[in-house]
Amino acid sequence: MRIRSLLAGSLAMLLLPAAAHAQVTIDVTKITCKEFLIGRIVPTKSMALWFSGYYNGKRGTTTVDTAAFQTNVDKITDYCALHQDVTVMAAIETVLGIK
Repeated sequence: MRIRSLLAGSLAMLLLPAAAHAQVTIDVTKITCKEFLIGRIVPTKSMALWFSGYYNGKRGTTTVDTAAFQTNVDKITDYCALHQDVTVMAAIETVLGIK
């Protein structure tokens, strides 16, 4: 019984440090179109949703037009394919005219 407790405690101690290193912060202003397209930093869909929420929040919009969302993502993706060194935020502002 004592050996099981010791083994369980040892296993728990090995797993705890892995969970402690899971937090990462990302400066989205520095994500390039290339990184966005390949999903290097964050999966592309997740990043597109984040940017949509960010810019809608800046405008005070609380609704999401899913058809317009996909159209806008397609426009940004096309632009980014041709301008891979530009930041995604600059691409969004250029393509959609959002400041």
